Amino acid sequence: MRLKDFFPSSFVISLFISILSQAFPKYVCGIDFRYAACNSSVECGRLGKIEYPFWVKGSQPQYCGRPWFGLGCREDTATIFIFPEFFHVISIDKRAQTLKIARFYEPSTGNITCPYLNITKDSNTTVSYPSDVTMITVLHNCPLIKDLSTYEYPCSIANNNQSYSYFVAKEYLANRFISRCGYSVLLPVLGSAAEGLINRSLGVGEALRKGFEIRQTTNETVRGVH
Repeated sequence: MRLKDFFPSSFVISLFISILSQAFPKYVCGIDFRYAACNSSVECGRLGKIEYPFWVKGSQPQYCGRPWFGLGCREDTATIFIFPEFFHVISIDKRAQTLKIARFYEPSTGNITCPYLNITKDSNTTVSYPSDVTMITVLHNCPLIKDLSTYEYPCSIANNNQSYSYFVAKEYLANRFISRCGYSVLLPVLGSAAEGLINRSLGVGEALRKGFEIRQTTNETVRGVH
């Protein structure tokens, strides 16, 4: 018997490879190669390299991170959408799993955009506030209130130039005057910023520029490895 009779024909080998490719089109040794693009180094301005659970819109597929942690990057500016608005991303602390964000500036006035709706924290986002974040009350569509003059900040609501808005760090003051205003919004700020508002070492604009932190937690296994 000749030696070549012990080896399968090229047709058999091709058929075997075809069967394998159909049975395992994406996975080899437990690694999903769809996520190869997620391992490439993608940077976002001053934030540097972006890693899971964040992903960069326009540079990475959405499945490289969590859908609600998509970052928009333009030059040195990073943004993230947290309903109902976009925020600047100041920094990401990977070890503490916190994200420091701040409100946008209005190009026409140079003032920081005013909140008109409460931030919605979807249960799917696993987002919470660290202990050094506190809530202040924003009162909109108010008359001129002298007792709140230090908390006044220019916000335009429904083109009503005769109304006032106040960013009130003292809860009892907010409760005292809330009935005199059109509506109120709760706004997260750093505890140090709220303290600065109370002792008048910071103006409203300065306190808002400091931003605030949110914490993201992830209990998932790393994607692409099973």
